[in-house]
Amino acid sequence: MSVLRLSVIIPFFDESAFIQMALRSVLAQPLSGLEVIIVNDNPAQFGPAFFAELKLPAQVRVLHHDANHGLSAARNSGIDAATGARVAFLDADDYYLADGLAAQLALAERSGADISHGNCCISPVGAPDLRLLPRDRALFSRPRQGKGLCAVEQAQFITSSWSSLYRRDFLQDAGLRFDPEQVKFEDRLFVLSAVTAAGSIACLGAPVRVWRRRTGSISVTPPGLAAHRLQVQLLEKCMALMRAHAARPGISKRFLQRELFNTLSRLIWDMDLIAAIAANTGPDYAALGQRIARLLGDETCHRQILHADPVVTPISRIGKESRLGVIRRRDFVELHKLLRAADFTAATARITARGAPVRPRRRGNGTHLVLHLGMHKTGSTYLQQCLASGADEMRAAGVLYPQSGLAVTPFVAVRPGGFPGHLGLLTAMLRGRDGPWLRLNSEITQSGCQTVVLSCEGMLLPLASDRKAQLARLFDRLSGFASCQVVAFVRRPDVGPEMFYREQACNGLRLGARSVQEFMVDYGPTLTDLPQLFAPFEAFSGLPVVLVDHDRSLADRAHWRNFLAAAGLGERLGHITPPALTRPYPSPDRDQVAAARLVDVMLASEPQRVAVLRGFFAANPPASDPAMLLSPLDRLALVEHFAAASAEFAARRGYAPDLERIRSELAAEVWHPPTVLSLEVLERLHQARLGAETAVTGAGGRGFALLRRIRPRPWLSNCLAWVAARSQSLRGR
Repeated sequence: MSVLRLSVIIPFFDESAFIQMALRSVLAQPLSGLEVIIVNDNPAQFGPAFFAELKLPAQVRVLHHDANHGLSAARNSGIDAATGARVAFLDADDYYLADGLAAQLALAERSGADISHGNCCISPVGAPDLRLLPRDRALFSRPRQGKGLCAVEQAQFITSSWSSLYRRDFLQDAGLRFDPEQVKFEDRLFVLSAVTAAGSIACLGAPVRVWRRRTGSISVTPPGLAAHRLQVQLLEKCMALMRAHAARPGISKRFLQRELFNTLSRLIWDMDLIAAIAANTGPDYAALGQRIARLLGDETCHRQILHADPVVTPISRIGKESRLGVIRRRDFVELHKLLRAADFTAATARITARGAPVRPRRRGNGTHLVLHLGMHKTGSTYLQQCLASGADEMRAAGVLYPQSGLAVTPFVAVRPGGFPGHLGLLTAMLRGRDGPWLRLNSEITQSGCQTVVLSCEGMLLPLASDRKAQLARLFDRLSGFASCQVVAFVRRPDVGPEMFYREQACNGLRLGARSVQEFMVDYGPTLTDLPQLFAPFEAFSGLPVVLVDHDRSLADRAHWRNFLAAAGLGERLGHITPPALTRPYPSPDRDQVAAARLVDVMLASEPQRVAVLRGFFAANPPASDPAMLLSPLDRLALVEHFAAASAEFAARRGYAPDLERIRSELAAEVWHPPTVLSLEVLERLHQARLGAETAVTGAGGRGFALLRRIRPRPWLSNCLAWVAARSQSLRGR
């Protein structure tokens, strides 16, 4: 049997929204002699019929486990089945860059190395934007190769098994397999086993693949006891392996020193385990504490490793800002001593002392705040029209709808009729600007009103990767109010998340570059988990949030009336007649979403995306198409998550949708997936793109592009002015 050049092993568990892109990224490589092995480690949920629907080409085969055995076992099955001269690993939710795998394979064949490393880009949850993995940027930014770990010492810190191609004969001769006991966090042990056994290692020094961070994955999920046990087990095995390696003749002790440094860094910055052991008095975490003390052993981190080691220094977090504050070298050394002594209470206190100082509460304005939040497409634009048109009457009744932080007039939304409310306050908070907030306080003082209404959906920050920190900053800004009542309109759980996605896509955000299925994997659970969304606001205000049924309000034409009731303003403002809807803000239809996705994918610049989409939507109103992008089965999954996570919480706060009726409607719905975009819609999109061009003067005065104006900082402007004046003075001499 002829030997193929490369076997790509893709373990599969539930990555149905991503597997097609992973496969296509492999098959699109300009490679011959390729096979792809999908290892189905979830046969109870995904049988042969699922993979048959993928219409896999001949070079792709599927191995089905009899049950779920874990990622390590899945990769081992792939290794055993591989027939290629080299083996690669690709997670089913990741993908290769164009020509990246081909370049890495060319390096592997040219060098003959046992291990051939390629750099990795990382994409944030929900969006396709890429940045080079920091460790690859620090250690593998240029090509290199040599005889094993002693020649390529950076290889000790290769991030993952999927970063490299491996000679299959090397894996077989060295007996290298993934540890099946490590059902999670398996990569570090495999990497150490491989690099300490390799006779030759080569590094490409260029990006090859994309690590897609997503909700629910190991890298973004807070650990519990089971995960902590696996993490400690991994540290034990890695330290034992490197101790054995250091005991071999001719091997420097610095490799063990580096592993000790890595172990301590993981314990301090990555695992949230030190505080967990200190906070839990039960035997389970106490046992983990004793295991950590034992695994650290008698070794100490030498001064050279902490100060000037060429491998450790570029990736060290000592002395750098982090979510724990700044852990300095003396803190690191002291934490090592405390952990070896199993004094986790003192270690936690030491880390806590390095956190950011608590800011004093802002000076109060003595007023009551009504904060209107809500998901997209829950009537917020109409409510803001009501508030704006009735602002004078509200003020006469002692209720202020501030102008500070509102979008400037005339505001032009990406889609006609849209309005972001007090988005300027949120933007200023995120950027650390005081101006709009100072103007708000001044406006409150001058008004003499005792109640203030702010309306901004964005302040819910449901998709923020650092939501906890951002909300802390927001609450700091709002802490001057004497009291706060939060009001939110909620849409039925099988519709609201998709409408949220449509809004993101059609406003030119990079989130829209992902498919709706990918978006729901990342954010569907978040958008249907109301306790997670609103509990921080309740902790801030000390009051339960009032949830209002958007669908019922829409049917009764009662958004304004229901808002006043929820905010406790019915008696004071009930005399105000809401205006007729003058600026309708309809939902985009499926074709518009598909067109917007093309723009979100193809244009990297946000100003470009916004300019093109604004022109497209201005000339192309949505069709009255009620069809959903998600299938009834996908939407039913959202309903069930809402039922489990949110139904009881929401009912106590005023929102109790008829879930049985929704389930029945979904079961009876006749749904057809979206069709291919028509030539007419594509032509309109092309015209909008051409209409967004701006002439630029380049070499020879030719070329067109969208301009981005850059405003230098005042200090830079002053410096340039001084240089210009100085040059003029010198020329005048």
